[in-house]
Amino acid sequence: MNTNQPGVVLRFQAKPGKGDELFQLCNDLHFTGDPDGPVNWSLNRDDSNPDVMWAFEFYRDQESFDRHYANQKLDEPHQRVFDLLADEEGLDPSMRVDVHVAFSS
Repeated sequence: MNTNQPGVVLRFQAKPGKGDELFQLCNDLHFTGDPDGPVNWSLNRDDSNPDVMWAFEFYRDQESFDRHYANQKLDEPHQRVFDLLADEEGLDPSMRVDVHVAFSS
């Protein structure tokens, strides 16, 4: 990864028992052939809750990042992700924070 490489940190709370399905779907979405998709990524399970996923995605450059999130062809697959998220009252099932690499190994 490179300094200032754009990325996103995502936290998803799946509906109870839907964590495995959420992880599989999100993994599959990284293999769609989207040339603007993330070039470095990891999906991480929360040790205290198997239905919580932390995703870290980093993109080639800001232009790729912008095109990826503006690509309407991804609306339907992204909606399938949101359909798996918990919808309990008072619970925020997702979080997204845009980031840039400061240092990396």
